[in-house]
Amino acid sequence: MLKLFSIFMIPIKSFSLKYNKIASRIFYILFVSGLVSSTYYSIDIALSTIHGYKPNPFSDLFVTLSALGTVWGIMAFHEFTNSSKRVLATYTLARQLDPLIGKYQYKTYNPELRDFEDGYAPLGPIDFWDKETYAPTWLDKAKYWHILLGLQAPDKDVVLQVVSDMELSLNIGTQNIATTQREKVANEHSSKYKRYRYRVRIPQWVVVSTDYAKSINQNLDSDELQSLIKRYNKTLLPAVNEIIEREKPRIKYPWLANGFLIYLNKSLPLRLIYNQIIKKLPNSGKSILDDTNEGLVDVEDDKLCTAIYYMASIKGINSQRIDYIKILVTFLNKAYSNLGLGEGSTSYHNFHHSLEVGYMALQMVPNEMYGYKFFPREIEILIVAALLHDYDPLQERFGSLTNAIGEEDAKGPKGPRVYRTIKELRRLKIHDAYFTMSLNEFERFLEDKLKDPSDADTQFETNYNQPNESLIVEAYIWRTDFPYHKRILSQEEFSKLLVELKNRGQNIEKISLLSEILWLSDLSVTYMGSDPVRAWTRVTSLYDELYLPRLEAVSRTDSFFSDFADTKLFLELINSKSFPSIFKNRWNLVYQFFHEGNPSTAVVRTINNARNSYLKINLEVGFLKVDNLYNIASNNWSEYFIGISKDQQEVLVAKSKFMMLEPQNAAAFWGDTRKLTSALIDQSIDNFLMRMPRKYAQGKGSEISSLKSLIEVLPMKLVDSGTLQVMTDIEQGTSLFIELTKLVLSSGFSEITSNSVKNYYTSEKDRDVDFSDVVSVLVFRK
Repeated sequence: MLKLFSIFMIPIKSFSLKYNKIASRIFYILFVSGLVSSTYYSIDIALSTIHGYKPNPFSDLFVTLSALGTVWGIMAFHEFTNSSKRVLATYTLARQLDPLIGKYQYKTYNPELRDFEDGYAPLGPIDFWDKETYAPTWLDKAKYWHILLGLQAPDKDVVLQVVSDMELSLNIGTQNIATTQREKVANEHSSKYKRYRYRVRIPQWVVVSTDYAKSINQNLDSDELQSLIKRYNKTLLPAVNEIIEREKPRIKYPWLANGFLIYLNKSLPLRLIYNQIIKKLPNSGKSILDDTNEGLVDVEDDKLCTAIYYMASIKGINSQRIDYIKILVTFLNKAYSNLGLGEGSTSYHNFHHSLEVGYMALQMVPNEMYGYKFFPREIEILIVAALLHDYDPLQERFGSLTNAIGEEDAKGPKGPRVYRTIKELRRLKIHDAYFTMSLNEFERFLEDKLKDPSDADTQFETNYNQPNESLIVEAYIWRTDFPYHKRILSQEEFSKLLVELKNRGQNIEKISLLSEILWLSDLSVTYMGSDPVRAWTRVTSLYDELYLPRLEAVSRTDSFFSDFADTKLFLELINSKSFPSIFKNRWNLVYQFFHEGNPSTAVVRTINNARNSYLKINLEVGFLKVDNLYNIASNNWSEYFIGISKDQQEVLVAKSKFMMLEPQNAAAFWGDTRKLTSALIDQSIDNFLMRMPRKYAQGKGSEISSLKSLIEVLPMKLVDSGTLQVMTDIEQGTSLFIELTKLVLSSGFSEITSNSVKNYYTSEKDRDVDFSDVVSVLVFRK
């Protein structure tokens, strides 16, 4: 059997700890020699000045250059030394989690070579997050995907291969952490069309699955294991960044001497030195906020609270009101800890999450927006709502679904429920006490609640009139319910509170704006406060909480982003000058992580790009063989054609053959046709094409019925004049033919004659597919 590609290997370049050590020694020598020479000549200049001799310009220049060399040398030595420490720290922790990591033998099937190769390296057109795409049990797909995305470069084809330590020579010789090799891939169909791709090899310990480590590591108790996992996750990102920082330039700029340039660039971390100096200045609030921003997902609760208080003071809230916030935080900390949701909890809706939302709301809310100026009292109300928005003591005891009026009528996922939070706040009147009591009274009030939380408050009269502030807190909390546009009860309660507040003379437009800012803070903080890998960990924790399949986390989260990521308010808030750039940068990384992981993203992007250059966009669903689609695209060069198939090998052949088209007006994608088609933008396709051989349609249980969910989606994706064209060898008049026709017509199509529209299929026999002699083409219009 002929191989699809022949691959020519080009010498390997590596990120080696041995080279790190050599570089650190060179720069240490530079530091010592620069220090000695600058000191010697400085003394000489000083003595010359004392004795009245004219300074030597050469000596002045040499002292200046030596001093700069001294600074450069110690700075570079420090950076290369720390680089090695960051990598080795992660390696050590990974081996403690899984003593066998780095020694696993694994082979991956290479569809190009039709053979197995060492290591884990999924090749070809795959949907990485599809459940059919296998990965070894010790490998975390999220970590793998994060590194792969970090290595991506425009117009470069990258293969990421996970190999054992022995194959990298990690423990001997060069001590390679990662290697990059450029491969020249020649097309079997034409010697004219050649391309390069870059194979990056990484060790197993940077992608170790902590879930797998939990299952095999029986020597550590639960607390020790959780602590180890937390430290590994914290050190992993710096180690991964080291790999990406070294290997990505080899992909973007494959020059002969780029290794020297990579190490030269690594030796000049001026920005890092500047930031360290700024943070070490006395009385620098920037240090508090920078440390919190940098490690929001990992920062200890006490430090996060300190950052909240500092931000509150920046927003103009006076020290006495901040004392109220401190008392509320102390109460919530103890209450969440009693539920097992305090510091160290791995649940999504824990105390740390509430603090994160409060901190993000403070960072996100501007001083002024849309003509509204936000005063300290209004921002304080926002903080109180953020801290209380998930306060539901029953969340860990049981989950429940609710009917339209909020009654518990079925067991469901655990986690907080907005209606229960509001019910608990109204019962205990925590928010009322916050805004009406003196500081000492409020502190005693909450201490009593901790002692006996089942006892409802008796300090407030039956006909007690709630203050405006506590009504606003309730409105904000109702607005954080998710998905809000589907929560009828929350919408109704929010509207009722706005009406009451308006009757009390409150500015409900400003209240609505602040409620949306809190809503956006709640939705986005997980993704802005952590790197993609730890965001993935938090998301999967949430999916476990909701009893949702982890395999759907990427596509569902990408859809979740679409609810708010492109809204005008969100874009304005994160692009404002006052919003920390580190959060915006993380958002971009995490958004890419989930958006690019969604298999439909590449298809939608291809359609959008092709729409600007071609007259029509046509999509063949479930294409069987490539030659027919290739011929159609070749004969219709002014239109664009897309093929989707679950046959990975056929898609690989299609990609290779489509390279010969001039213009290249066709593309092929691997994946589930139903999922990819459903995710297309409505009215984005001009014509759907489908080949339906009789042997597939009359299979066991009748395959026609399985088409129903697919065909029902197609009318929404077609333009107003779009068509569905079906090529089949099913005999007209047979029960199978009638069943197929009824299925299409019941999905919103009307049958027309093929003569009245442009027909891409012909009635000739399709030699690529095992059709019978009689072939017909059915054309349906939306």
